[in-house]
Amino acid sequence: MALLGVIVVVHGVILLTPYASRLGKASGPLMIGYSLVMLINQALVGVTGSTNWGMGMGSGMDGGMTGSMGSTITAGMGWDLGMAALAVLMLISGVIMTNRSASEAEM
Repeated sequence: MALLGVIVVVHGVILLTPYASRLGKASGPLMIGYSLVMLINQALVGVTGSTNWGMGMGSGMDGGMTGSMGSTITAGMGWDLGMAALAVLMLISGVIMTNRSASEAEM
């Protein structure tokens, strides 16, 4: 999710520069994609209560340690309303950007 955050910030900065025209019609669908990844992540966090998904430090020197530091920290954490709201706003923004570029193409 940190990598996605960096990508979204870079995309936002590019939209504020003259290089925004290079993204063209891809900007809206990219924003929709980012928001869907965030919403899916929040749904998984809400269901599982963890963002670890077996990619943490679960296999320590004892070979079978399941209580890794990552899963201990995220245990009991549910979905984040702020992150879900941000993802919904990004989704709406992406839909608007996609519709705007489609209507500009018709002119």
